[in-house]
Amino acid sequence: YYVDHGSMAAYQNELRADAGDIDLLRAFAASREFRLMPVRADERVELARLTERVPVPVRGHDAGAKVAVLLQAHVARLGLAGLALAADMAYVTQSAGRIFRALFELCVRRGWARAARRAHAWSLQVERRMWLAASPLRQLDCPPDLLRAVERKPLAWARYLDLNEPELAELVGSPRAGRALYRLVHLVPRIAVAASVQPLTRSLLRVELRLTPDFAWTDAVHGAAEPFWIFVEDADGERLLHAEQFVLKRQYATAEHVTEFTCLLTEPMPPQYFVSVSSDRWIGSETRVAVSFRHLQLPARALPPTELLDMQPLPVSELRDDEFERVYSASLSPLHATGSFNAVQTQAFHSLYRTDDSALISAAAGSGKTLAAELALLRFFKLEAMRAHEEGESYVRRRAVYLAPFAALVRARARDWRQRLGGLQGGKTFAVLSGDVAGDLKRIANAHVVLATPTAWDALSRRWRQRQRHGVRDIGLVIADELHWA
Repeated sequence: YYVDHGSMAAYQNELRADAGDIDLLRAFAASREFRLMPVRADERVELARLTERVPVPVRGHDAGAKVAVLLQAHVARLGLAGLALAADMAYVTQSAGRIFRALFELCVRRGWARAARRAHAWSLQVERRMWLAASPLRQLDCPPDLLRAVERKPLAWARYLDLNEPELAELVGSPRAGRALYRLVHLVPRIAVAASVQPLTRSLLRVELRLTPDFAWTDAVHGAAEPFWIFVEDADGERLLHAEQFVLKRQYATAEHVTEFTCLLTEPMPPQYFVSVSSDRWIGSETRVAVSFRHLQLPARALPPTELLDMQPLPVSELRDDEFERVYSASLSPLHATGSFNAVQTQAFHSLYRTDDSALISAAAGSGKTLAAELALLRFFKLEAMRAHEEGESYVRRRAVYLAPFAALVRARARDWRQRLGGLQGGKTFAVLSGDVAGDLKRIANAHVVLATPTAWDALSRRWRQRQRHGVRDIGLVIADELHWA
């Protein structure tokens, strides 16, 4: 937005969570773009006249007050006396849309719901040169007499959307105007919203929105795409919990769209959240729904971490497999010196080596978590050998998948396992994915263990239904290492 550090410092001082129109105008006028704005003696009478006619009160006679008055005069389309004042208004308004967009994004990033909504409203008012209280039909090519008839009626804009042509004609007192008014009303973009929520944890909420366009798309009015903002606010409308943009393209103007995201769930649990879908270009185009939490069932409180028990370290002989024991008795093994597992590995041994239960091991760095995962890998090798013996020619090999966040860690793990575990049960092959899908499909064809980063594995497994013959679906074990980097 080309906002320099001086303006940012001014915004830091002027903006706050409950900022209203006066605060936003003060922050706007404090921009360094207007630091040299002159206040001429012959303009004071005209500025005083404008101050009485603008809706947001302005105090003072300095440059900041002049900027605030001229901006409102621009929105209200008020006439000015004097070329110098008109030139100053043009200078103010050419930067107004950009600055208010910057203020809007600042408020969004800070999670200030009310301030963000007001800043967004000001950006639209400046761009459309109309107040929020005016009829949204002012943004369209509406006949003046019809526009005056609509604005004389004290009817909320949302009610117009529920009326048919005869009812609209009766409302404005013109039988011939019903069809034209109905067409204009349904040109203003509107999105119907259906929301559903699911608690993932006691503090994290999954939100699914079904967005259905509810207006008549016209290329001359809407162009190729219409941008919208999706907001999630707390029960008081003060905290902005989530904000994202949604762009509706012309070719999907009649289709239902589904978007999913997560947001925080505060405690104690609030009665509801508010979800809003607002147009980024149109005034009066907003859908706001309340998502009730009355029947929301939160998961049980998370149990504390498993206590590390004072257990006798298990010797390597507990593997009860001569070939596996030789792996950990070799000089390259980290257990060569002690001949026994450490405390973490001992406590997790039964779950990893004797059962098929899923396990999550969270322990300090250097506590042997990766070696503990090898216990699950050895059990997998043993079970696969038993399956191959029992099923004979009908045996279909399953693979183990090792995931790590960094390619260097994946390569290091592959080197270590090839050297220490490569000779087990007649030979095990370890394939490292490169990210090239065609080449990776060939690499895993004869592999026993696939090692990859999450990105490379996602690229390979995304179309798993079509890649059955390549073995992507035949997965018997998944080891995810260094999860704290995910």
